[in-house]
Amino acid sequence: MMDKRTKFILYAMLVVLIGLVVLESTRPKPVNWRPSYTSGDKIPLGGYVFYDNLDEMFPDAQVKAIDQVPIDFLRENIDLTDANYIFLNDYLVFDEVETDYLMEFAARGNKVFISAGSAFGAMADTLKLETNSGSFYSYGAEDTLRTRLVNEKFKDRSYVYSREGSYRYFESYDTLNSKVLGEVLAFNPQSTYLEELIMGDSDDEEELDREDWTDEEKEEQEEAEQSFEEMQLAELKTRKTPQVNFVETRVGDGAIYYHLNPIAFSNYYMLNGKENYVAEAMSYLNDGDVYFDDYGKSGRKVIQSPVRFILSDSALSAAYYLAIVAILLYIIFVSKREQRIVPVVKPLENATVDFTKTIGDLYFESGDYDAIVDKKILFFLENIRSRYYLNTQELNDVFMNRLAVKSGKSVKQTADIINYIKLLKSKSINYEHELTQLTRRIEAFNS
Repeated sequence: MMDKRTKFILYAMLVVLIGLVVLESTRPKPVNWRPSYTSGDKIPLGGYVFYDNLDEMFPDAQVKAIDQVPIDFLRENIDLTDANYIFLNDYLVFDEVETDYLMEFAARGNKVFISAGSAFGAMADTLKLETNSGSFYSYGAEDTLRTRLVNEKFKDRSYVYSREGSYRYFESYDTLNSKVLGEVLAFNPQSTYLEELIMGDSDDEEELDREDWTDEEKEEQEEAEQSFEEMQLAELKTRKTPQVNFVETRVGDGAIYYHLNPIAFSNYYMLNGKENYVAEAMSYLNDGDVYFDDYGKSGRKVIQSPVRFILSDSALSAAYYLAIVAILLYIIFVSKREQRIVPVVKPLENATVDFTKTIGDLYFESGDYDAIVDKKILFFLENIRSRYYLNTQELNDVFMNRLAVKSGKSVKQTADIINYIKLLKSKSINYEHELTQLTRRIEAFNS
């Protein structure tokens, strides 16, 4: 048994653990802005809403998520025509083999749609695409984008992306074989937004102490500042001019579409009034089946073991660790208190009882009822002497009265058995029925 102090410590630890679990389960979870774009992920930058709405955008087609290497899928479906293969992620790179398979897929009349934060690798080289390297100011400020499609049907509409955006555009593309479908525009160019974002606030700039500088160091610093200012002016000029961020390149009977604003297809913007832009972009694709790549994703979950699966979920991981702690507490506080198994020890056999039974059987089988009667009377009287401390030399009325008082039996029953014993002792020969009567009287008296 555990003492009170041990029980108190154990209960206190249990209360603390339960409190931590309740606190963790009720605490509001922070918003996860990690890029994912998988078909089943419902975080802001997941692709659940986009994938779920593909059935409405392509009502006569079959929509399927492909969770395998693109090469394997294309090898298994070399006869596909009039289909669409959609790739969506913040980062996508296709090697030469993948590029060849996708080009062949498009040449058969299919269409490949790619939306990523940049374009490089074998696919970009094949399509002669080159993107800007990223704004030099993007590390210090949050950017805001405005995009539109150049089709006359859509040109009067533009869409603003104010969070998680990155100002990306094609610095060069194949003007002979590619068609511009979309642009990234300046956000409210009439305001001072771009000047403040790119040029910064000159009043807040820290003045460098140049008193101890040499003339050469001062000259190098002035050249660096002038060069940086020229970069700022060039960036400002670029941002005030619409730049291409969505192109179509014809390949055989099909086409490959490259788009540089993947956040437009995320849950966050699909649920915040930007779904029309997605529908307009998808209108360029075929009416056939749609295959959504779910393999090349930043948020793709790779479960390699049961433990990894448990730890990948917050609720399961909390239960897992709680179970481990409970087992450790059990080992510490309970297992040491358990008594070791007591071995079963067989009691010693009563040889006297067996011997007596054997002797009785011999007497009974030989038919010597006189000897058996004598032994029973002898044992009965010995029991009276040892149990009630009475002298059995004279079996008279005084003896019978005393025996009746001490044994709690009636005088009649006591007199009956004593008189029967006296009768049997007076006879020279006893028979079986007399032995039976004696046995019944003794058993009744001792009961």
